[in-house]
Amino acid sequence: MPHPAPAAFTASLSPAEGPMIHHLIIVPEEVSAMYRKDKGAVRILCSVEGMEEFPCALNPRGEDYVIMASKQLIRKHHLKEGIPFKVSIRPDLNDGLELPEEFLEVLNQDGHANQLFEALLPGLKRSLLYYIRSAKSTDTRIKRSFQIAEKLKTGQLHVQKKQE
Repeated sequence: MPHPAPAAFTASLSPAEGPMIHHLIIVPEEVSAMYRKDKGAVRILCSVEGMEEFPCALNPRGEDYVIMASKQLIRKHHLKEGIPFKVSIRPDLNDGLELPEEFLEVLNQDGHANQLFEALLPGLKRSLLYYIRSAKSTDTRIKRSFQIAEKLKTGQLHVQKKQE
């Protein structure tokens, strides 16, 4: 099945009820219909106002499909409730699992850490990659890459501890 084409639309922040999520970007029905699968979230790459893309998900919420708007995203793009902004989305062919080059190099040099990382569930992989990618400096991304590799090998990730 071919991947949907990139799409652009105008949106605004919508408040959301709940303790974890404060705002949503509601994706128009005609756009979400291009991306939806049977059930559940679809991984996409998103850009707000033409700025750098970031991985996220097109999530079902009631009758709509939405993009969760984190406080960081809202601050970074100076988004305000009720003020329209441009959004562009496209399929994430890597399912949110594109490795930062610093972590890729660590895994290339450490086969055991690579094997353990590959055995993780996709959601946990995405969380770890986000943690590395969120660092502003290369030195911090390198440091975090080594820390994660070490925690994988010593069983110190919190999910590894739960399994024991």
